[in-house]
Amino acid sequence: MAKLYHPDVNPTGQEHFKLIAKAYGVLSETYQKSQYDYRLKHYLNVGSQKTTQAKQANAKTYEFTEQELKRRQYYQEHYKKQYEEGKTKQQAYQKSSNNEFKSILVATPLAVFLVMILLNVWNAKPEITVIPYKEDVPKKEVLKIKKIITTGDTPYRDYFGGSREDTLAKRSLRFKNMSGSDMIVFLFSQRGFIRSCYVEHGYEINLQMLPKELSKVRIMLGKNFEYVKELPKAGVYGAFTQNCKFYEYAKKLKLDGSNQLTLTNVIEEGFVEVLEDNFFKKDSQL
Repeated sequence: MAKLYHPDVNPTGQEHFKLIAKAYGVLSETYQKSQYDYRLKHYLNVGSQKTTQAKQANAKTYEFTEQELKRRQYYQEHYKKQYEEGKTKQQAYQKSSNNEFKSILVATPLAVFLVMILLNVWNAKPEITVIPYKEDVPKKEVLKIKKIITTGDTPYRDYFGGSREDTLAKRSLRFKNMSGSDMIVFLFSQRGFIRSCYVEHGYEINLQMLPKELSKVRIMLGKNFEYVKELPKAGVYGAFTQNCKFYEYAKKLKLDGSNQLTLTNVIEEGFVEVLEDNFFKKDSQL
């Protein structure tokens, strides 16, 4: 909700964003949340009691005389009798219809067979000439479905494999993208690929459960990402259609608990541009 109504993205969502921030402040703080839950529970209990009292006040008691009970019993037996008679007639009609349908199923093929015999006997068979014909069938166009990608998605899960978590080190790294382009961050350790994450310009993500040291950090920059676009040199599907470039951090990145990396100019911050095929090397090729 914050991403949807943030003033930088939605100029008319300032009031909504304030309400979202206020709700988050209450629900993320233990004491304020407990106070909020207490008041909510009290409000619901009071409303439930008022509803029960209103129902009891509006409740009516009905008393039936002996004559009224006899009249109801008479109509009940009458309607039951009418229902049973109608049900018997419907079953009889359905049985008759089934018999007629079976007769039609048996008679129709027999009549067709007799007609075919008569036509073969009385009519002379015409000569048939087979003319070869080759039809140029146009190739079907491949329908490309554009899949929307948002911050936090992992577009290369099928290529590199699933994400890997370090439950012992438990380091975290916060990325903030201020480069002017969208980016995809790729993290590698000495054992190989860890995970990837898509980050739009002006957004930040917090990647957790990381090892103590990242041997490689790669960044793919560009605009207008499409899953159906092919990178022919690497043999990979999925890329930016505008200004697509590939970078790699020249040094190893050591993590000490909670770390932050704000990316504005990747060249000035220690990243070097690499070729497409080198960028998509897998674990066994590192």
